[in-house]
Amino acid sequence: MVFGLMAGVQTKELLDRLRLGRERADASGRPVLISVAQPGPQDRTAFSIFGARGVQNTYRSFWARPSGDFWLVGIGTATAISVNGERPIDEARRAHRSLFESAVISDPGIRGVGPLFFGGFRFDPQAPRSDLWKDFPGGLLVLPKFLFTFSAGSSWLTINVIMKPGADPEEEAEAALAELGHWLNGAHVPSEAHPALQVFQTPSNEWEQWVRQSLQAIENGQLTKVVLARKMTLQAEKEFSTEAALSCLSSAYPDCSVFAMDNGASTFVGASPESIVHLDKGILSLSCLAGSIARGATSEQDQQFAVQLLASAKDRREHDAVVAMIAETLSRACNDIHWDATPQVVKLRTVQHLATFFRGHPKEPHDILALVELLHPTPAVAGVPTPKAMETIRRLEGDRGWYAAPVGWLDNHGEGEFDVAIRSAVVCGKQATLFAGSGIVQGSEPDLEFKETELKFQPMLAALRGF
Repeated sequence: MVFGLMAGVQTKELLDRLRLGRERADASGRPVLISVAQPGPQDRTAFSIFGARGVQNTYRSFWARPSGDFWLVGIGTATAISVNGERPIDEARRAHRSLFESAVISDPGIRGVGPLFFGGFRFDPQAPRSDLWKDFPGGLLVLPKFLFTFSAGSSWLTINVIMKPGADPEEEAEAALAELGHWLNGAHVPSEAHPALQVFQTPSNEWEQWVRQSLQAIENGQLTKVVLARKMTLQAEKEFSTEAALSCLSSAYPDCSVFAMDNGASTFVGASPESIVHLDKGILSLSCLAGSIARGATSEQDQQFAVQLLASAKDRREHDAVVAMIAETLSRACNDIHWDATPQVVKLRTVQHLATFFRGHPKEPHDILALVELLHPTPAVAGVPTPKAMETIRRLEGDRGWYAAPVGWLDNHGEGEFDVAIRSAVVCGKQATLFAGSGIVQGSEPDLEFKETELKFQPMLAALRGF
């Protein structure tokens, strides 16, 4: 047997867990999840693993909070939960819980280490499907064969195996380690910039029609707010580098959640500044971003813009609608919930947002996917009232796919992080499709909202160009 990638005691633990899993699988007649965590490689980074040549055609997942020195990379698929029903989040939640009924888990008790699933969902399960999103189901949770966790200066490797009745533990161990070596011994694929691009986007006159129709619905009392989004398609002379984009996003937006879900055909990649919900040690936290303005050319102008944003009646109406909905929703799901009475300004590289942060303790039993289903979609990405806003988005935009929908990760305890998949793009070979949205309320002006979406395109546009 070839176990060159692991020391003897670590190999012994893997074999012991696989043997126990085989016993449980034989007894139950069903496959059993085996998950073994151990110290990981010290000479690799999240980028070098995600970009290794050997992993280009397998499922890859990436999640990072750079300012918190927290990086996750998933390689391969031990098992996946793919759902397409009317309630994909709930379907995925129930399937996820059932996987752990007889699982054999080596759990060191470190956040982000262990049998962790990466996942994402459609913004609107009722919207007609488009070809752009054909590789992304209504909901998907992927348990990687190999999870690399880099956090607070330490490195961990989690190996996940589905043990079937009658399977040979030694053969399973050897196959897993051989696969790991094959994927990671390849050289890192170099990143390249893409200065030459053709750009196609939603025309300003079509956008103006959308906004004016929405304003008419607001005036008629059918809507209070609706969030409209438009697309920009980039066509390059050579294939885009997802690795280069992730590196650029991590450097430029360290306080955002930088993510990628790559199924081998298409990659959904982005840097989200807004959380749907995070759950850590029984404590819930989330952010609400609504109301935006540009960054200033100087520090003085930047501060003037921030003051202007805080004083804007239009932006406060937009923001307060989101805060009220989240507060009301969380009051039903939490024993206690706290948030600031007035919003603060969060400054990103190209835009400033009004932001309110929530924190509380969910009622038992807490489960992040149950909270995600409860909160999505918020008025920050849909509107008020939600049913009419969703119908408007469906009619005007068509299929948003995973844009502005929940994307994130969860562990075997039902905790994790899910964010709003904004500042994002779908990348397929030489083509990338970017998305940017803006909240429409009473007082919105089509040209100003168009300019706001231009600002929100900039993070992904710069990242895909490799700048």
